[in-house]
Amino acid sequence: MNRTAICSLLCALIVAAQPSSSWAVQEELRIRIENSRSGAIAVSRDAGTSWLQIGQVNSPANAVNRHSYNASRWVPDSTVTATAVNAIHVKVATAAETGYGITLSLVPAGEVIGAATRKYSSVIVTDMPPGSGLFGGLGPQVGSPVYIEGVGGNLSKLAGDYHPIIGDVLIIVRQRPPQRVRYIDFANEFGGDITVTYADGSREVIGLVMRPVCGIGRFEGTRYAAAGRLRANHAGVIDISTSPYGLVGGFQIIPAEHANDAEVSYIKTNTQWMVVGPRDRDESWKGAAPLFSGYLYPSYRPDDLTGGYANWLQRTLSRCQVLAKTGEGDWDLLPRIALDPQAPETSKPPDGNRTWHIRASLDVRESLPAAAQRALINLRAVRIRLPQELYWPE
Repeated sequence: MNRTAICSLLCALIVAAQPSSSWAVQEELRIRIENSRSGAIAVSRDAGTSWLQIGQVNSPANAVNRHSYNASRWVPDSTVTATAVNAIHVKVATAAETGYGITLSLVPAGEVIGAATRKYSSVIVTDMPPGSGLFGGLGPQVGSPVYIEGVGGNLSKLAGDYHPIIGDVLIIVRQRPPQRVRYIDFANEFGGDITVTYADGSREVIGLVMRPVCGIGRFEGTRYAAAGRLRANHAGVIDISTSPYGLVGGFQIIPAEHANDAEVSYIKTNTQWMVVGPRDRDESWKGAAPLFSGYLYPSYRPDDLTGGYANWLQRTLSRCQVLAKTGEGDWDLLPRIALDPQAPETSKPPDGNRTWHIRASLDVRESLPAAAQRALINLRAVRIRLPQELYWPE
């Protein structure tokens, strides 16, 4: 089956899918993490009545990171501030002395990268591979509330001075949004509409593209996400992979306020960011739904269709996928483009669904080649297809 046929099949399945009778229930998934070596990591789809263990803790946390990344402060205390294939960050509070978020993190097995590296003792290392389990369909959204489980199973929010101790049990609750969204479309042009399509087929223009994206960058976490998949979402970023698993390449969608932050001044002179904002210039999109809170989380398994699962349809509808319009074409799979230090210097865009390998250093101190800066120059629109069902392992 070719890429166009696959894309058409998935779109048809989404249109046919109807909200289940339980959609109005606020809680969708509950996550339980025992912060101890070999502590169980389990999930529940019935508010904690029954649990399915999906992994364990390899290394517990015993401290917090008091100087986390800037956007971590844009969500309420005791909530998830980022969800990704390679990390989940929890905001405890805001540091009075710096204004930065105080966080602790959960990461997959293997190399720890990104914001989670800044204070290793503030990291709970799991045994799950990147992009799986908590990091691939059974994780939270930005804004999901986080609790400490006490005696008798009582739950309480994290105190402002909380720091994890061995034996703590953390509970994260993923909630259903008030309205189910099928797609979010971005017209990739100056002033282009950002349009939400809801489950009932109604549409709403919620904002505009202030600066289109036309290049790709070396966002290190994209090596753990396949092309056309959501790599990460936090209160100031949607990170999308264009590269096959194991390679680096992607672009980001960010709110205009974040693009103007001094901490990320490099955004103004590079092309791998789409800058977006509300039509009402007085409105803030930092940590705002549906783009930067409450809706998005990585969800993808490469064998959902081919693994012989009885629940293959549910698994397929639970994916988060990114589609594209390029040139004069209709919606199709996102172009596959990777930054590869070993690629030939004269590499050009290939025909069909093959990956374009652009020769580039992965050292962020070096300039990207012109090919990377213009790799998405023909991108007319981006569609984020949100999960329509709950992924649940057999």
